Amino acid sequence: MNFLFIDSCQNELFVLLYNNGEIFYSTSSGNKKHNSVLLPKVDELLNKSGIKINEIENIACVVGPGSFTGIRLGVSTCNAIAFAVGSNRIAINTFESIAYNNINNILVALDCRHGNYYAAEYNNGKEVALLNITEKEIASFEGEVIIWNGERNIDNIVSCVKDKIESKNFVDMFVPLYLKKSQAEREAEC
Repeated sequence: MNFLFIDSCQNELFVLLYNNGEIFYSTSSGNKKHNSVLLPKVDELLNKSGIKINEIENIACVVGPGSFTGIRLGVSTCNAIAFAVGSNRIAINTFESIAYNNINNILVALDCRHGNYYAAEYNNGKEVALLNITEKEIASFEGEVIIWNGERNIDNIVSCVKDKIESKNFVDMFVPLYLKKSQAEREAEC
């Protein structure tokens, strides 16, 4: 089993390649650079692992929430690679690997500025809701709150994706997950 995992939704680009138990990953900071470094990072990992792009069986893509441009970049790149090589597509939201294997009632939140947060509520490891909430709403949550600082747990990512592959939780096409309208859409409504 192998898979390519791409998350370009945050300030740090994160690319991981899993190949029969071996894990290779690479990061790059600065969300204004993702489009110029994403494919070279994929190529770097393929070279390290010794496999070719057409041997990638599965592609996992973080579809959001996060940076609107980053989401679009990841989704379009992963769709193109999956289409070109015939890989299975696994959609992951930003919070799934953070909450993976947590059996408590938790809220995972990501600061999206101006006192607002993207968040996901989980109960017994199952996603209950995806939300766009405020600091006040986070403070009133009854359960554990995790404000995600961007740190990734490699084992959780690998286990989360492997579980989705084993359960054949595939999608036909990666679709962006937006929890609010873009600034341009909000301004057009005024």
